[in-house]
Amino acid sequence: MCLQNRYFIGLVQLVLTCSHVVVRQSDASRKFKGDEGLLVETTKGWVRGFRAEAQTVEKEEVDCWFGVPYAEPPIDNLRFRHPRPIKKWTGVKEARDPPNSCPQIIDTLFPDFAGAAMWNPNTQLSEDCLYLNVVAPSERPPKLAVMIWVYGGGFYSGTSTLDVYDHRILAVTEQVLVVSMQYRVASLGFLYFGTPEVPGNAGLFDQLMALQFIKDNIERFGGDPDNMTLFGESAGATSVSLHLLSPLSRNLYNRAILQSGSATAEWALITREESILRGLRLAEAVNCPHDKNRINDVVACLRTVNSSELVSKEWGTLGICEFPFVPVLDGSFLDEMPEVALKSGHFKQTPLLLGSNLEEGNYFIIYYLTNLFQNKENVLVDREDFLQSVRELNPYLNNIARQAVIFEYTDWLNPHDPVKNRDNLDKIVGDKHFTCNVNELALRYAEAGNYIYMYYYTHRSTRHPWPSWTGVMHADEINFVFGEPLDPTKGYTPDEVELSRLMMRYWANFAKTGNPSLYTNGTWNKLYWPVHTAYGREFLELSVNATKTVNIGRGPRLKQCAFWKKYLPQLVQATTLLGQKEPCSNGNEDPPIVYGKLMVTLATIAILHVLPH
Repeated sequence: MCLQNRYFIGLVQLVLTCSHVVVRQSDASRKFKGDEGLLVETTKGWVRGFRAEAQTVEKEEVDCWFGVPYAEPPIDNLRFRHPRPIKKWTGVKEARDPPNSCPQIIDTLFPDFAGAAMWNPNTQLSEDCLYLNVVAPSERPPKLAVMIWVYGGGFYSGTSTLDVYDHRILAVTEQVLVVSMQYRVASLGFLYFGTPEVPGNAGLFDQLMALQFIKDNIERFGGDPDNMTLFGESAGATSVSLHLLSPLSRNLYNRAILQSGSATAEWALITREESILRGLRLAEAVNCPHDKNRINDVVACLRTVNSSELVSKEWGTLGICEFPFVPVLDGSFLDEMPEVALKSGHFKQTPLLLGSNLEEGNYFIIYYLTNLFQNKENVLVDREDFLQSVRELNPYLNNIARQAVIFEYTDWLNPHDPVKNRDNLDKIVGDKHFTCNVNELALRYAEAGNYIYMYYYTHRSTRHPWPSWTGVMHADEINFVFGEPLDPTKGYTPDEVELSRLMMRYWANFAKTGNPSLYTNGTWNKLYWPVHTAYGREFLELSVNATKTVNIGRGPRLKQCAFWKKYLPQLVQATTLLGQKEPCSNGNEDPPIVYGKLMVTLATIAILHVLPH
């Protein structure tokens, strides 16, 4: 409950002395006056926020509380451990400054380039980083719907304080209360040794503790603890999907929005054995003991290493979208693999809003195939480079499987087209690591009878910093979800302003009512977003045209996703069982060149499948 001073006509002004006095009111909306109205007593102590303007034409006001602590600083002997609840404090904590960002590596590949720099942390890096941010409209009714943002960053980077996540416009435009938390990333958040000292998934337990703090306190800020929606992008969306699967957090929120991320992605989870191996490699890289039989010595040494050195030494030879330290199946937060849980129905039954973007892969290819994909206005990929790139983008597939990928993603009417070759590399990465995993999660939820709303974001911003060939990249929708186009200083077009308004309305309606088209007063948006069903696989295309007419598709990319989720796993399994003493090809040949070899192999596989077992 937010503290407020309210003066009624004919009453003598109330004088506040040593203690702060709470004065209730019955008005449907209220506007706090002065700092006293921004004083909130949480279950752990008092915090004082501040008033700010949303960067819109109207300059509407919001109340902000930045840097509200929810856990003890995970430093010294608490490094790598699960978080501990913040102790009660005395006095008033000032919640006026954005919190520290958790230690992480800084992107320096493109110095002074806005498209890269916008994702680098913009506050001080410190292990003392477990804080919340809360933003609410200054004039607001009681018990607003709560939207809890979980940032992405591959579990190795990210912070809630980025300019692109500015909560103010979304909060005031849609009359919702927006909350975000900092959580540990990289080895500090996801190192796993299977011991009480390093139990793994510390970053997820940070999120869990933040959710519990929000549940316990959000009504004091004006939010409704019984109407809370998680929303996140990329690793943030993957985190949200893990909360959908975890028995520990299912009851701490009501609905979920997932933008370009799912727990079924290969990069979302690694085995405990692989995580331990990576931890020992990190220990060796920072000159610590790295014997798996001396884990206590390993941990003791790792706790003495400077956090900046620790996160900078994490990166070894990893594939694209393969991040050093990510969640593990720890038996606590997660007790079964995501695919198994989804097939078994072991997940929170709730409506979902989710989707992906048109060119999900290019952002990652730029950072992985750096010699070929450069930050310049035009990039062309000849056939030889395409074949080599497929090999590099799929290092764990055998040669037969790689040939299948090449075949699926070649335009056989013009296989040497350098533009189509380039664009198809984007689709290989985007389909495999993002779009098809989001589709899989949506399908499982729809099959279980949940209301699902799928989108496909296809608008390229006129303010996009990356070259035009990069298209509608991973994370491009975030600016529009948080309302950046409504800031007149940013220079967006009127059509883009309307698209952002529409997307904020969809997201907020879903948070309030569970349906993106349904308003709280019972009326419906004329631009109706249909349910995604297991049969129809309906999705809404989000582009500037979406503000005028509803464009419904099926999928998206169903054929390609059937390739990744159904055909290719069976092919890999069959060819692995067959064995390959001699490689079918060197991996750089076109499928027609190896057609004879492949047909012999596939014929053998077919015979094996029909023989009695």
